Amino acid sequence: MEFNATFLVSVISFIIFTIIMNMIFYKPLGRVISERQKFIDETRNDARNSVQKADAILQDRDNKLNKSVADAKKLVADKVNEANENSREKTAQAKQKSTEEIASAKSNLQEEAKQYTQELKTKVKDLAEVISSKVLGINVKIENADNELIDRILN
Repeated sequence: MEFNATFLVSVISFIIFTIIMNMIFYKPLGRVISERQKFIDETRNDARNSVQKADAILQDRDNKLNKSVADAKKLVADKVNEANENSREKTAQAKQKSTEEIASAKSNLQEEAKQYTQELKTKVKDLAEVISSKVLGINVKIENADNELIDRILN
């Protein structure tokens, strides 16, 4: 193989061509590629951060919802307990009032029974005087009626 000037010119031309291509084509292309890679990396990091923020927001929302549900259940339970307590109190008051009314009614009935018994005793005495007067033909007056006798007649 023979090395002559053509070979040397070809080698120098190739080196100059490589340097020119490197400066004109490869370096700008490398810069564009590195900028795109940097943009992709930044976008990927932003996406990861956004996903983390979204997860944090969703977790916070879930926590708030769970807390709200728990608070609502507690509030409902408290109101139900309060309503039950009010119901028990009103029922107890109503029972007490009805017991008092029943006792009052019994007392009134006993008083009325005593009054009617007294009236009946008086009427029985009067009736006994009238019957005695008609049977005996004389005016008979019963002064001290035996209460035991009248009670036996009434019962």
